[in-house]
Amino acid sequence: MPEIKLSGDIALVGFEILDPAEIIVVKKIVGNALKRMTESGEYKEMKLTLQQHPHGKSFKHEIEAVAFFSYGRFSTNVIGRNLFTAVSEACEKIISEMEHARKKGQGHDKKTYNR
Repeated sequence: MPEIKLSGDIALVGFEILDPAEIIVVKKIVGNALKRMTESGEYKEMKLTLQQHPHGKSFKHEIEAVAFFSYGRFSTNVIGRNLFTAVSEACEKIISEMEHARKKGQGHDKKTYNR
C-alpha cells in the first residue's frame, strides 16, 4: 500500500485516497500530536493506517496507529464516522499510553526517563 511520508518519521498509509484538503487537515492533527510526543525526547516514529468501510451512504474510518518510543511500542485502533475525529482520537490514545508508561517508569528508573 502506498504511503505518505511526513517529517518526524511519520508514515500515513492508505490516506492517498483522500482529497488534498483532507490530507492537509490530517497533517495538521498529526503535527500537533507529534509536538506533544517529541516533548518526551524519547519519540522515534509513528505510522497511521486508514481503512474505509462502507456504511450506508457514507464510510466508517478505521485508523490504526502505531508509535515507537525508546521505552516501548504503543498501538491503538479507532473506528469512527468522522475521519478527523478518528485520527485525533487515535493520536490522543497513543499520547495517553505513552505518558502513562513514562510516569510508571519514572518510579523505577528515573535516569532513563528524565529529560
